[in-house]
Amino acid sequence: MNNIITINRQFGSGGREVGKRLADALHCVYYDKELLHAIVKETGLAKTSINLYDEHTTRNYGYTFSRTFTTFQQSPSDKVQLAYTKIIKDVSKSGNAIIIGRCSDYILRDQKPFKVFIYASDMDYRIKRCYAKVPKDIGVKDEKQMMKEISNVDKERAKYYEYYTGFQHKTMENYNLCIDTSVVGIKQAVEIILTALNSKETN
Repeated sequence: MNNIITINRQFGSGGREVGKRLADALHCVYYDKELLHAIVKETGLAKTSINLYDEHTTRNYGYTFSRTFTTFQQSPSDKVQLAYTKIIKDVSKSGNAIIIGRCSDYILRDQKPFKVFIYASDMDYRIKRCYAKVPKDIGVKDEKQMMKEISNVDKERAKYYEYYTGFQHKTMENYNLCIDTSVVGIKQAVEIILTALNSKETN
């Protein structure tokens, strides 16, 4: 089985954990924050600068990268995304890979990756997952603050995705499979993806 799988996700839905477990099950490479390290080597930009623009854009809604690229000077987020584009295309050549976010589904569209969207319809589920990720030495936000942070991250990812692809982040037609982890859980989400991949291979 030779697969490139891209995973877009809502904040707090467990998309990264699904990706890691899927990579273990398929014995393939997993790219998430690993892409940041590659960009540091590729561009020489400071890691702190890259983190600042990771899945963020400084552009406003209503514009897309294709329309603004020839008109405006490249922003810092544009430079980071161009580096992502090169690196994601490079890593996809190595064979099986799980790639998290960064418009990888759009960047690799000509290779027809298996595109997954992980979401969670239950906000309480997302809040609990986010609380579980907060280091114990850092003060825990109250529920209202956490909900606001989840909403802000989702909006920023949607803005970023729309700007660099011209498509809506949560539009189901963009994906081969959409899974609600607050209904099926992380483990079953992985099993669903594996089953879908096997079905794809045999059809």
